Amino acid sequence: MLSLNSPELKLITKLLGKYDLRSTVTQLSALLTVPVLQANTIRIEILIHLAVSHCHGHRRPNLTKIGHWLNQHLGNTQLASLEDPAENIFITNIETPEGNRRVFEGIWESNDYFLQVVIETLNKHRVPQKCRDLLIPAFALLKLSDCVAERVGLQRWHIEPSVPNNTIRLAPTTRGLGITRATTFTDKELDALGISREVLAPFIFQDKDKQALVGESIGHSSLERHPLIEFKDELILSLPHAVSPAIRRFVLSELEQMRHIQRFANALSTQQARQIEMDVFREFKRDAISFTPPTPDGNIPPLSSWLLKFDINKYLHIVLLHDRMDLLNTQGLSSFMEYPEELEAGLGEYLSKVSSECRSLPGFTTGITLLVMGGLGRGYAFRFKNLPNPDQWHLSIIQISDLLMLAGELDRPITHYLKCMKQKKWAERQGVYFHSINGDYNVYCFWRRMNYQLVPRDLPVDDGSMISIANDMALPVREKVKNLLDHHVIETIDGHYSPVIRFGCDAYFKSMQNRPVYVSLEHLHKGMLAGVVETPRGPSWLLIEPREGNEQMRHLLYEMWSGFIGLYDRLVFEIEALHPKTLTGAIEICLDFGEVVVFEDYREPQSGVLIDKPKVTVNLDKRTALVKFPSDFLIHFQQPENIGEKLVLHSIAKGLVSLYQGSTGTIDEAFLYDLTNRVIGTSGMRILHLFSTRYPIEHLLARQGQKTIFLAQEDFVFSKLRLSENCTSVKTGNSITSKSESNDFLHRVVDKIWNQLRKLLKQLDRTSVIREVLTVHEAAIQDRDHWNRTAKAVIALYESEEDVFTVAQERESDRKNVSLSARTILEMAICECPENGGHQLSRWELDELLAKAALLIEVATDSDAINSDLIEPQINLHLNGEYSIDRGFYNTVIKPFLSGYFHKEFEAAAENYSKLYQKKNTDKRTRADEVFSADFIRAFLTEFGLTPDEAVDGFAELMDLAVECNNVVVETTLGDLKARLIKTRGLSPEASEAFVRTFSIFHRPEWDKPPPGFRNRDINPWRFRRRLSSTARPIFVFGEENNDKVLYGAGIFRLGFGYLFERSERGHLPQEFFTTTKMKQYIGAVNNERGHAFARSVADQLRENGWEVRNEVQMTELGGSPEYGDIDVLAWKPSGEIQLIECKRLQLARTVAEVAEICRRFRGEARDELDRHVGRINWLRTNPSGLQHIVGFDPVPDLIDDRLVTNTHVPMMYLTTLPIEANKIGPLR
Repeated sequence: MLSLNSPELKLITKLLGKYDLRSTVTQLSALLTVPVLQANTIRIEILIHLAVSHCHGHRRPNLTKIGHWLNQHLGNTQLASLEDPAENIFITNIETPEGNRRVFEGIWESNDYFLQVVIETLNKHRVPQKCRDLLIPAFALLKLSDCVAERVGLQRWHIEPSVPNNTIRLAPTTRGLGITRATTFTDKELDALGISREVLAPFIFQDKDKQALVGESIGHSSLERHPLIEFKDELILSLPHAVSPAIRRFVLSELEQMRHIQRFANALSTQQARQIEMDVFREFKRDAISFTPPTPDGNIPPLSSWLLKFDINKYLHIVLLHDRMDLLNTQGLSSFMEYPEELEAGLGEYLSKVSSECRSLPGFTTGITLLVMGGLGRGYAFRFKNLPNPDQWHLSIIQISDLLMLAGELDRPITHYLKCMKQKKWAERQGVYFHSINGDYNVYCFWRRMNYQLVPRDLPVDDGSMISIANDMALPVREKVKNLLDHHVIETIDGHYSPVIRFGCDAYFKSMQNRPVYVSLEHLHKGMLAGVVETPRGPSWLLIEPREGNEQMRHLLYEMWSGFIGLYDRLVFEIEALHPKTLTGAIEICLDFGEVVVFEDYREPQSGVLIDKPKVTVNLDKRTALVKFPSDFLIHFQQPENIGEKLVLHSIAKGLVSLYQGSTGTIDEAFLYDLTNRVIGTSGMRILHLFSTRYPIEHLLARQGQKTIFLAQEDFVFSKLRLSENCTSVKTGNSITSKSESNDFLHRVVDKIWNQLRKLLKQLDRTSVIREVLTVHEAAIQDRDHWNRTAKAVIALYESEEDVFTVAQERESDRKNVSLSARTILEMAICECPENGGHQLSRWELDELLAKAALLIEVATDSDAINSDLIEPQINLHLNGEYSIDRGFYNTVIKPFLSGYFHKEFEAAAENYSKLYQKKNTDKRTRADEVFSADFIRAFLTEFGLTPDEAVDGFAELMDLAVECNNVVVETTLGDLKARLIKTRGLSPEASEAFVRTFSIFHRPEWDKPPPGFRNRDINPWRFRRRLSSTARPIFVFGEENNDKVLYGAGIFRLGFGYLFERSERGHLPQEFFTTTKMKQYIGAVNNERGHAFARSVADQLRENGWEVRNEVQMTELGGSPEYGDIDVLAWKPSGEIQLIECKRLQLARTVAEVAEICRRFRGEARDELDRHVGRINWLRTNPSGLQHIVGFDPVPDLIDDRLVTNTHVPMMYLTTLPIEANKIGPLR
């Protein structure tokens, strides 16, 4: 707190005596409404306090004079040096029964939260009426605050950059300064607001307050308690940012006089405890077990305590410390919560007791005490002498406002915070010191801003390293969360205000986060789905009536509501544009699916039977419209066209237009049809997808399953700390610049990560790891299938506002990264994890395993890139143990190459949408000899020991077993599996054995040692087309005995079976993938034949486009040397155009090594495949007459063009250094 009688202030105090109080305070208070001056609040506050105390003259200051006071008189004082960067948003929001009220945060601690919790505590039904009446003046002051914000044009969550300790520049053009009376209220203006001076009396500054103010301090002053300065004809809100502390102090003071302050303290404690249980525990509700914490042995402060066991083997002790409201009232909001030594010692002993008891429990791995500071916003000061600090237990202190803010973030925020604290403690044990005045939450926000890089690259993870964290790290997080959630209240049709948050906070498409669509939390708690579109006209609600039903019904209703709320938003704006002078206030559309039947199977529409249209009933008095749907309405969604969506939207539009027009009469159907089409015109715009399937396994695989898990970036980045340590003799801070040294270093890093992985896996139960990691992989497969099935709808819904393909590709990249890591862990775990004696895999350990696997692959890929000359062999070693290389090639070639390929695949998925609704004939079994050649069937049998038909039977049996288990992850035994294949499918014992051998990875003692007959490249996960990959062998077998376990995932097995079958038949696997001569010969023959067939298909395509064409024209026929070979396709037109085309049927490159291999083959260097093509072109341009006898005219060299046509996207399309233009490479367009 800053004393107002500081000697530094004597001169300015004297000067202010010459100035008029009203004009001075009017202008100074306006400065507190200027966002760019937020960081200068201390100087402005001091000046306003001094002005109120000492101004009694007649001069009127201008902006120049005020700037002089702030910069010359206060800018060089010790007090001004206390200015810090802004830590909170400039404008926040308070939810009241009367609506939203904006408040100025200033530099108070969480001004909005601590006032909000006071209002919520007092506004309970059981609170005595005289205590609830304290809210009347509070709401009046809040209305003034909101009015000030409106005058200066600041909406909730507004923030602008502001700089502390600098020269304050005041100009009339600065936002807020041009409005000279922003903080003044005449009696007439108060009347218009429905506020009297009498109601505001508790906040009006009195003469007695003025006398006391001189000796007070900023942070606990009479002016902050009474921020309204009264004049004969007006009031001035002298400290706009003091509205919240003024109300809090008023409430405490009045309650103490009423002798209800302890009751209020108890109620506040209960309210804050409930907030923790509702908001913080929500993240742990599925897997946490709650225990009653041990009883304290001695005296402890008032607190609430919870003990949770979560993530299998971790413990979280949450302790909410309650403040004493009587002391807070006396000492002020800027004081510190401190305990007598006895109480603090008792608290420390209690925390130690809980941690000790948890650490003694079986299976314990780690724990944390989260000490939450409750109350109304004052700081805390603890010493905690002799508090035990074991490696496995952490302590973190956080304000309740920050904890609740944290809990509002997306994707396991509490887990992220706890991980940050664990990483911080690890770094501290290595000698790193974190200097953060604003505590652990500020450290967490720093960690997030650094993209989870706890120790920056320019600091070693060692003794002597100090990380000084600025005080404003929380600001970007607060800004993001506040804007993202946009917590506020919206009026309902009965005049009640309901709390809402933004709909689509977690949407993949960020445009949803910018639309004024919200979901009601109050309705949600009552089991009702309610969304609202908020426009200048007023709120338009969309509700779905709750109904009894199973999980399938609840999911269906949610899909309908969540899908149509986005279209409802567009419809509302369309209608309001047509009816600009319509009624104001809340309206409501309610969708009633109470009679709708959800059929278990695909239901054919009955011929000649029409499905009833939805019935719309409008109640103008209640401002509602009810849309009731017939029982068989869902049949409309069992077709590729969006008939169902149009009918729903048509009915909603009918209700809305009726309400807007204030009429229940007939509405022109043509008008409604046109309106509906403007919102949902294209047939691809779908909300509900009811596909038909005759295969039970397809239903199982498509069913809503586990939430997709992606790589934990925080674990991935953390794994890089000290990564280069002991891997090179080059000191950190320097670079490795030779190719051999670079590869040696990277190989050692790969070995280091592998050893870390092996150490982790040796501690984990094999079944647990394989089951959980298979679940991750299955979820990724299901997510990919879902995106592909809905590609057409996604494009139609969002293409006008977002780059749909970029969003979809980022999602696919996330899936691929976690899938590759998951397959890597599966292949390692079957070898390294013990079958007995290991502990169950927790989510944190899963995150760590996947992150380290991803890092291992990244490092190995870097080695491939250097080894293949794709990037320069320069590796920079950073002090924190990370390394970096120039990955420009990834951005210029690999990313655009993969992006182009994905774009094509996603478009193809959209084009195939209608096929999903086609009925499949499952009655007839197709035999292998009806599909495959005899050569392939013989080669397959020779290679794998069973026929293709037997392999298909085995596949079908495993799919049936998954359906029986009602789970995509299946656990059985080797004996049971073979018995099923023999008994149910009629396979011979030999074929059954061959099936298992073909598609399985068996346990072996060491992952990094391939079994006999295999090579290292078969186990390296950064390679594709490996013989020991879990893609080709997706069944995991624990041993050779009948009672040994077998695990597989239905999704990965379906992909793996198709991978081996289709790629073998098409020749897409290299010959070295196979072991028998017959299969190798088949691969060679089929590739040769299909290469020629591809060239012929290119020729046919050119003919269809008007070209004359010849295939395989020998250069000798054109007069060239035999060493030039032949031209795959020669095409020409009578107009003189000639195309010389080289055709290459290539496989899609999926890894850096494969990209490098293709680029190596087509660099245009001496004797490579592109060089031969370029040689032919150059010779013919020099000797064009050789073409005359074929094309029938004299060729012009400038009209001779060339192309390298491929069957798929290739990385050369993105190279700029080739002797052929990049746009002449790739599939024929």
